[in-house]
Amino acid sequence: MDIHRCRFFLEYEQRELCAAIEAAGARPVLMVLLPEGLFDGAWAGKAEKILREAREGCPPGVELCAGLPAGGLLLEPYGELPFAQGVAHYASAAGLAKQWGADSILVHRAGSLLQARAGVLGCRVPGLPVYVTMEIAGEGEDLLRGGNILSAFITLQELGIAAFGFYSAVAGILLEPLEVTAPCARIPLIALTRDLTGALPAPETRELFASRTCRFGELGAQWQGILGAGEPEITAAGEALVQAPPCSIPKTDYRGEEEIWAAGEQQVFYLDANLEFSEAIPCENDMADQVIRLEHEGEEAVCIQAETPEDGYTISLNNANFTQLPVVFFSDDETALDSVLFSYNGRALVDRRSLIPEDRLRQVAARYGAVVI
Repeated sequence: MDIHRCRFFLEYEQRELCAAIEAAGARPVLMVLLPEGLFDGAWAGKAEKILREAREGCPPGVELCAGLPAGGLLLEPYGELPFAQGVAHYASAAGLAKQWGADSILVHRAGSLLQARAGVLGCRVPGLPVYVTMEIAGEGEDLLRGGNILSAFITLQELGIAAFGFYSAVAGILLEPLEVTAPCARIPLIALTRDLTGALPAPETRELFASRTCRFGELGAQWQGILGAGEPEITAAGEALVQAPPCSIPKTDYRGEEEIWAAGEQQVFYLDANLEFSEAIPCENDMADQVIRLEHEGEEAVCIQAETPEDGYTISLNNANFTQLPVVFFSDDETALDSVLFSYNGRALVDRRSLIPEDRLRQVAARYGAVVI
């Protein structure tokens, strides 16, 4: 067995437990959380100080992961921050993290696909591995700020992230999201929880953590963490993670040519190679009426023509309208196509009937996980 197939996240304050995780047979990942807020001089100064100290205090050979909070950025069209500005924040923050010794980046506690996607597009710029954790609501059926769990996973996995998972202080809430994502996962799944056991006797706490960890492992979460827990609980959980049976959930490959999975914020669209879509409509500031009309006319997908790089911002303002139909983008201009794919909140389709050479068309589409049809 590869003893590093399992990873265990530890907060920087738990760094003395790295040896216990190694002894259990898993690989420790030391997570240092950077400040909330947008990147500016004050933010950079605080983050640099945290990273410098964390790098110096990180045990030799242990992965240092810079955690960037994602849940506080309210992006257009649901907030006032332009999507591109959010992406730029993460790109600058991730670049600083790499400069000051981080080995990987965690886009942490995103509440929506929009927040997570901004984080991924920015954080992948410096070239470090990018992980994502998302917060969920209720009993685990939706994302915290709304949106479909499987749609978010499909979209982000196709952006090339290195691992994906969920955070919740209530561990039981993670079961359903893991069951939903495990069949489609080609990357490691993460389950991060928090120690809320309070005054439970130590033997009971260790048993609880071990059984919980084993169950998450059976659902495919080979990367885990229990924030705030102590050495006995962490050791028990680390041993249980390594000993957990392999995930037995049957796998689904959604990348075949005959079956096409597109995704919007609210749902996955299960399509086939015979998909028929609407005539190309131009980008406009408010496309709600156009999209509703096409939906009522029974179109399987809405095709949008991108002509200029400014069309990307128009798409970002319309993301709330693209929830009931998959989106196909058509463009003869490579920069315009790149712009709309950058801004679309989901996994889009790209019309191959373009003057852009097909090899370039596929390269642009692949950059955003889109499917050329």
